[in-house]
Amino acid sequence: MQAITSKDFEHVGDDTAVTVVDFWATWCGPCKMQTPVLEQLDEEYGDRVKFASLDVDQNQELAQSLGIMSIPSLVVFKNGMPTEKVVGFHPKAALKKYIDEKLTEVSA
Repeated sequence: MQAITSKDFEHVGDDTAVTVVDFWATWCGPCKMQTPVLEQLDEEYGDRVKFASLDVDQNQELAQSLGIMSIPSLVVFKNGMPTEKVVGFHPKAALKKYIDEKLTEVSA
């Protein structure tokens, strides 16, 4: 999973159909639980889905501009555009099902 900043953000999703950006903070307990799940999914999906993480404390303006009010928040980008937001910790099986649905939508 690639760590990004506001500077990198303008290119999120440019090179893949589906990108999942994890908005997190170092002090957030549920974020610490979500990170290993996302890292596992990153390995499983390979090039089909890009995963990135963005520290909201270091990139406050960007987080605010995307309406990030709670963390962890996952923002799904399809073809470079934000389409959906998922808030809170989610187990691997739930995220996998959700991402598979997004991949099906993109390929349809």
